[in-house]
Amino acid sequence: MAKPAQPSLRDRNSHNARNAVLDAAERLLHDGKTADFSMRALAAEAGVGFATPFNHFGNKNAIMQTLSARLIERMAARFRDESPVGDALDRVLAMGRIAVRLLLEQPDVYKAVVGSLGVVSSVASSVKPKSEGLWSLALGDFTGIAAELNAIAKTVLPEQLAFAFRGSLSFWIAGEVEDRELESTVATGASTILLGFAAPDRRPYLLTRLGSGGAS
Repeated sequence: MAKPAQPSLRDRNSHNARNAVLDAAERLLHDGKTADFSMRALAAEAGVGFATPFNHFGNKNAIMQTLSARLIERMAARFRDESPVGDALDRVLAMGRIAVRLLLEQPDVYKAVVGSLGVVSSVASSVKPKSEGLWSLALGDFTGIAAELNAIAKTVLPEQLAFAFRGSLSFWIAGEVEDRELESTVATGASTILLGFAAPDRRPYLLTRLGSGGAS
């Protein structure tokens, strides 16, 4: 069997430069706790030429969108590493816990990253499809979903869970949901959406979660 083609040196250098810029942006967010840094400061922090961030991303808003997409990829990777057991309901709630605990590792950084998605942009980001993919990963084979609702669940649940998650984060970023409340807020939103699709024998589980304010 032929070996897969290896990336060219140019492609490797381009990939490394992109990651250097993104890593530097995260460091600046950590130090400044806002996205109010200059592209010149970003290039200096990354150790690249001033034009490099522009060449790879175009503008700072695109960099922040890319950081948001990378955050979702980290959530998915951590979910795969932990391999939560159970049906779709268990896995969705596990995804919520995993995602929130990742966010709370660097709350100032991730508030700035996710909050940047509210900036008006003429170019649509790729964050929404990536978020939908995150929840599709959690839903897995849709066990635990009522058989007669399986088809429509596959159509609407990933998007609605992405909307609910983003909404919870928006209130967290605005300071209306505290760090200690975020996990239960996300769980309550997910449980509310899942309740209408859950198999009859799984609905009491969700109702119990809702009755406890999302606490596991």
